Amino acid sequence: MKIRLLLPLFLLALACGVGITARRAEPRALHLTARDMAFYLDGDPTPNPTLVVRRGEPVRLTLTNRDRGMRHDFAVESLDLATEALLQAGTSTTLEFEAPGQPGESEYVCTFHDVKMRGILRVE
Repeated sequence: MKIRLLLPLFLLALACGVGITARRAEPRALHLTARDMAFYLDGDPTPNPTLVVRRGEPVRLTLTNRDRGMRHDFAVESLDLATEALLQAGTSTTLEFEAPGQPGESEYVCTFHDVKMRGILRVE
């Protein structure tokens, strides 16, 4: 009899999250380098690679400028995302964001050199 009374209370507490600690996923780390008028993903020699993230995934993108005498940034204008401008070689900046909840593709650019420095951010 007591079990029948306690079971609904247990289920209610479980549904309300009592006693449950939600763990937020660690952000996916993407490391881009701006050099020779292109973006490069760590470990990939392809210029301006397609960046693939999952829907709703937290992302931590770090951009490092390796071009002397040039400023660079990273922006996904359609998602209103942008890093600060890196004015010197050897400097870095980090942008944290949550990937959109819908699959699709958006263009990313360096706003200073958008003719050559552009690629695709794909949400799967």
